[in-house]
Amino acid sequence: MKLVYIRWKDAVAEEATDAGLKSPQAQLVELQEIGFLLDENEEAVEIGMEIHEDAEVRPGRWRLHIPKVSIQEMRVVELEKAFARRRKKTV
Repeated sequence: MKLVYIRWKDAVAEEATDAGLKSPQAQLVELQEIGFLLDENEEAVEIGMEIHEDAEVRPGRWRLHIPKVSIQEMRVVELEKAFARRRKKTV
């Protein structure tokens, strides 16, 4: 099982009334996501928030598909390494 941190850019929406009288300005928003790496191909990365190691339970309560062209940074780590069991201190 792998955990993934992704920093990526996406579209932002605003209502014209929220913009006030300022001139239109094209922009993107930078997002950060953390989840379980469910799948990856040359176009996209799929992450889920929850996972269960049972064949009868579908992985993830929700799934997010992030286009690879939008990814600014991506870090992947094995779950066991991210939360390694601590050794007991001997005195």
